[in-house]
Amino acid sequence: MKRLLLPVMLFSPATALAADLEMANKIRHEGFYQSEVMHTLEHLTDKIGPRLTASPQMVKANHWTLQQLKDWGLKNTELHPFDFGRGWSSESASIMLTGPRQQSLHGIPVAWTPGTQGAITGEVMLFDVNTSADLAAYAGKLAGKVLLMGEDLKIEPPKTVIFERLSAKKLTDMKDYDTSARASYESFMTKAMRDSRMQSYKFNKELDAFLQKEQVAAVIYRSSRQGGLVRVFGKSHRVGETFPVPAMIIEQEDYSLLLRMLDRKEQPKLTLDIKARFHDEDMKSYNTIAEIPGSDSNGEVVMVGAHLDSWHASDGAVDNGAGVAVAMEAVRILTKLNVKPKRTIRIALWSGEEQGLYGSRAYVNDFLASRPEPKDPAEKALPRYLWSSPGWPIAPKAAYNKLSVYFNMDNGSGKFRGIYTEGNVAVKPVFTDWFGPYSDLSTGTISPLSTGGTDHESFDDVGLPGFQFIQDPLDYSTRLHHTHIDSIDHVVEEDLKQASVLMAGFLYEAAMADKMLPRKPMPTQPSKVQQQQKDLEAAKERRLRELEGKKALDTKAVY
Repeated sequence: MKRLLLPVMLFSPATALAADLEMANKIRHEGFYQSEVMHTLEHLTDKIGPRLTASPQMVKANHWTLQQLKDWGLKNTELHPFDFGRGWSSESASIMLTGPRQQSLHGIPVAWTPGTQGAITGEVMLFDVNTSADLAAYAGKLAGKVLLMGEDLKIEPPKTVIFERLSAKKLTDMKDYDTSARASYESFMTKAMRDSRMQSYKFNKELDAFLQKEQVAAVIYRSSRQGGLVRVFGKSHRVGETFPVPAMIIEQEDYSLLLRMLDRKEQPKLTLDIKARFHDEDMKSYNTIAEIPGSDSNGEVVMVGAHLDSWHASDGAVDNGAGVAVAMEAVRILTKLNVKPKRTIRIALWSGEEQGLYGSRAYVNDFLASRPEPKDPAEKALPRYLWSSPGWPIAPKAAYNKLSVYFNMDNGSGKFRGIYTEGNVAVKPVFTDWFGPYSDLSTGTISPLSTGGTDHESFDDVGLPGFQFIQDPLDYSTRLHHTHIDSIDHVVEEDLKQASVLMAGFLYEAAMADKMLPRKPMPTQPSKVQQQQKDLEAAKERRLRELEGKKALDTKAVY
């Protein structure tokens, strides 16, 4: 029998992976068989609970994570302060239908609204307003009333998959999108968008004053989710902008019941009891920071992070306790393995993400790159999203050229299936290589897409490499995001272990690589032609919305 001679070329130096395969084995063993990720998440959720920015529980979470990282052997632990505003917490809340029949309803207070100072009862009244003229029509009619803030939403049968793992087709499709980089949030804002937001902001200020003047007892909002889910939000935490009356969010189904009663001229009455308080002892909030020091003297840094704050409706397990637990587990794994990285590995657990990336933006501004603030005091007093310009040019600080990369986790608790490059096409071969030792755990999809709405944007917006991983959606967006059932019960343990292993692997490779990761060009101020084109495109889209019968301006009092 004739033998086939196979060439001995399986692992020549030219074709071998650059990734450290021996370290990958160690990371996998520690991450899968000695994992502490669920212990970390249990402490954050079951023991500390909801972590609304600037609340006592958030302060507790800051100090616990700081001590835990220190106990694991991380160095240079600190709480990084930034200006935020008032803290708020609620001990308990109830809402009852007391007429024409009695029934307990399901509601949760809106964050940063006052309590009721004992149980209050009032007749229910529909209050659907969008303009100053609308307000005038209600003058003198609202004293002691409990207002339903807007018409009902028609409850439609669900048209989406509630729980989802990404299919091979969807992952493949992610590779085929346009590779153009996402413009930063600020530079994308058109004049029309700013004008619309300013109009909405001014109307909401007028509305707040009107509700207070009319001595409204309370206001009720409908949840944006059906099926008994209460999805929460907050009013302004800024000093001097506190919402004037108690406010609750109730189930869509309960809201619909009240409206039907009004339609039938059956006057419903509600009794509310909200025990809430403000915390003005410290107007700052804090990010938790810790490091695995690097051995090189050049001061280069690799970062990992997630937002520690949550909303107040539940324990914030998937948004974003899962991301915090994975980031902490990744640095725990590397510390346990006694890794001596060339670059410093720094973990940052952010606060104020839910209110607008406050913590990560403050960190970037304080240490990496700043932008000019408005010179007009009146404009500077406005929320940042209403400033006429994001401030140009970007001014890099000493540490700007020392940051290699920032990795973020904030897309729920699903396993890592790949990574978004934010239009940075040069990192694709690097990430492909780093996924190599974990190819049995993840498809390693490299997508040119950008993903927004969380803390990596603070880095990307000033031209620094900031990335989010592609994750299985599970039921994050369909049921859990900002709702009262965001608890550890909905977290898949094996997914968190997988994500922790991959995060640790990427951090190690980034910290040991010969070079820092390639960057996109630093964002620059759009030219007049570019801005005009964006304004024109926005005007066309606005017109299309108007033709479709959609409101072009959202003036509801939801911040």
